[in-house]
Amino acid sequence: MPSPAPKFCGPQEKALTKILTTLLVVITTLGCGYRLAGRGPNPAQVDLKGKSISIHILKNDTGEPDVEYIITTALISELIRTPQVQVVRRDKYADYILEGNVTKYHKEVLSMDYRGTAQYYRLVVTIKLRIQDPSSGKTIKLGSFSEDAEFHMASDVELSKAREREALKRISQELAQRLSASLL
Repeated sequence: MPSPAPKFCGPQEKALTKILTTLLVVITTLGCGYRLAGRGPNPAQVDLKGKSISIHILKNDTGEPDVEYIITTALISELIRTPQVQVVRRDKYADYILEGNVTKYHKEVLSMDYRGTAQYYRLVVTIKLRIQDPSSGKTIKLGSFSEDAEFHMASDVELSKAREREALKRISQELAQRLSASLL
């Protein structure tokens, strides 16, 4: 028996085909790591282009020593490298003041050896940031930023601490880049 002749699509079928094709393209490109170009997540819509900013040392709510200094240093370094923003030391010269807290510093075990000793960890760090506008006195909440990195434990305690510190530095750089992208 011969196959039936192809039917021509009506307007509804064509519209549905266009929608499904568009949806397929969007899902495929998102799955490949592509995303639409544009500003980063900035719910407060703060635009620092051409502005000056003073960055306060973050408050450490975690109990992990020196975390706030490492993250604050990364934030300052990232914004200094950004030509659209001028980082200033004193609040009186700043259009905006960046403040925040380190709210989470958590290590979770990813794998153990046959003796039950942790081999790989994931370090998760979360910060909450806000910007003050000294001229209006208004505080703008930027929200929470969270990043993680994995590191391998060593039998040497000092080497393990150094690897954890390197993971924290990677996280700090990622957090700083995300903040910069969201404000510019």
